[in-house]
Amino acid sequence: MGKKGGALALFLLAGIVLGVYHGAEAWKAPVAVEGAQMALSEPTHETNYFADLQIDPAAHRVTGTLTVRFQPQDDRAYFHLYPNVFQSQADMGDPNWERILGKQREPGGMEIKQVRVNGKEAPVQVEGKTKTLLHVPIPAEKNAKPPHAEVEMRFKLQVPYNKGRLSYNDHAMWLGNWLPILAVKEKDGWRLDPYASIGDPFYSQVANYHLRVMLEEKYQLATSGVESVAVVTQSRPQRVTTYEIDAWNVRDLAMVVMDESYRKMSGKVGDTVVHTWSQEGDDAGTAERLHEVGQESLRYFSEQFGTYPYKEYDVVKTGGFFGGMEYPGIVFIQEDLFERSDPSGEAVVAHETAHQWFYALVGNDEVREAWLDESLSDYATMAYLTAAKRPGASFYIQMRKAQSQESLSYAGRGLTVWQSVEQFPDWNSYVNLVYGRGSTMLWELREAWGEERLHTLLRQYVKEHQYGLATGERFVSMLSQEAGTDAAPFIDYWLHLKQEKQEEAAAWLEKSKHE
Repeated sequence: MGKKGGALALFLLAGIVLGVYHGAEAWKAPVAVEGAQMALSEPTHETNYFADLQIDPAAHRVTGTLTVRFQPQDDRAYFHLYPNVFQSQADMGDPNWERILGKQREPGGMEIKQVRVNGKEAPVQVEGKTKTLLHVPIPAEKNAKPPHAEVEMRFKLQVPYNKGRLSYNDHAMWLGNWLPILAVKEKDGWRLDPYASIGDPFYSQVANYHLRVMLEEKYQLATSGVESVAVVTQSRPQRVTTYEIDAWNVRDLAMVVMDESYRKMSGKVGDTVVHTWSQEGDDAGTAERLHEVGQESLRYFSEQFGTYPYKEYDVVKTGGFFGGMEYPGIVFIQEDLFERSDPSGEAVVAHETAHQWFYALVGNDEVREAWLDESLSDYATMAYLTAAKRPGASFYIQMRKAQSQESLSYAGRGLTVWQSVEQFPDWNSYVNLVYGRGSTMLWELREAWGEERLHTLLRQYVKEHQYGLATGERFVSMLSQEAGTDAAPFIDYWLHLKQEKQEEAAAWLEKSKHE
């Protein structure tokens, strides 16, 4: 598909925004937005990760020690070992994996050694169909008030080659969902969901991270933490740089290692430093526009949904074919978006920036309620594009509305917006339902209520759940409360695809306008 004329296909793949812009004009400069005072992020959570890492980009390898201190909720703990889904014996031949990973790929995985619990060697087990769970027994401690556990493990990560979130190319290595991370325990038990081939099948709680990273000095580093205030030391004659980096109150930690071909543009939004990482040879105008959108959308969302608490935000060019992927304080942006003059890259950056609120600050179950963060983030993208008066905004909204209408055809197949990622048969159904249908529902609400009323509700939602976990049930409850009437018919029609509820949904929306 050429860069000029025709339709530019942009599929939204799980935090992964690609869409369709039919002959969209080049976008104008971002709308000016008043500056906001940002809150500083300080450690507030009792779970702490300490990682001592040695990174070898040439060998595509990370080795090190991870120590996790936390309050146990059971006589065991589970850690997700997501990289093991890419082992050589893994069955990844289904079309949904192929779409993300590509046909040319090399295996990888994580080896765990010498696990200790409170200083004593522990008989751990690697479990799950794809060996992506580490089962760690937690012995009871007498007189420990409150009970605590310290799990220490040595590991070796061989980074796979593919088109996904964890991979590398000749110039960079991007590490998404790579570090062992504690599973969530709910009142009904442990959530040990596998790494599914559709969506972002991740579910985690906020913690504090401290990293010590050793890296050859010719490489550069961007993480979920704050590199701009990191303690950096250099060793001679080894030519190794050691970084001491903190990331407070984040529900995951991602990292990109880059060679000397990378350049960064920097700016500031309130108290947050914004870096955009591109490469020599990238279109300078495109890189500048993506940098502007990263800053301006961060400012807009701060004003609309609550101040951004993290001190640094990195927008990083990576390889892969996933459009964009969100992590706290850092987002990965697919490489070809830095080489195109159309507005698709700007929509991707805005969408991933919106995820800093709807996923990073306000967590949710991305396995069973993927719509909650994706629909809210895509609605926020639409709101930003509209506020910025970008020529592509109208087309983007119409694209989502068309996907929403198409989604009604899935009702006869028993599919809904509100279902587990494992229930979607393919990426197209996931995109049309979770992105198109969910964001259009919120846009309809905006058109009935007005931006100010809807955004007041979203600000309250963020305030109530910041650093915590939200649920779809709670969001619907807040919607009902604001409307003054039970939102069930509206949700049934839009999210559960009950077409017989269309008139009731319209009546609810009309009534809610006057409450």
